[in-house]
Amino acid sequence: MTIRKEDIARIETVLDYHVGKDRHEKTKGEVMQVLMHRKRRFFFITALNILALVFFGYWFFSGITELPVWIFWILAMVFVLNLISVAWQKKQIDDAITYVGAGQAPSRNGS
Repeated sequence: MTIRKEDIARIETVLDYHVGKDRHEKTKGEVMQVLMHRKRRFFFITALNILALVFFGYWFFSGITELPVWIFWILAMVFVLNLISVAWQKKQIDDAITYVGAGQAPSRNGS
């Protein structure tokens, strides 16, 4: 992936948020480690949301729960919106990993 100049400010903000404003004092390896940890966390969040959606869907469609239809669809919408948000955040993390991995981000010791 090629990083455009327009994307650098957004990626710097993502790095500040996920790694911290003191990230310039960390080595490239430490920054990558934090970003990879965050990326793995998003996989767990995605799995949890999918399980919750399947759980509520099964209970609703099998008739186990007595939730009104409109409540089920609101819950489903919330979970779907959450999945979209998580996917977007994961993409931002991937962009930041590419940016740091390409050596474009300043780091201590030139690592």
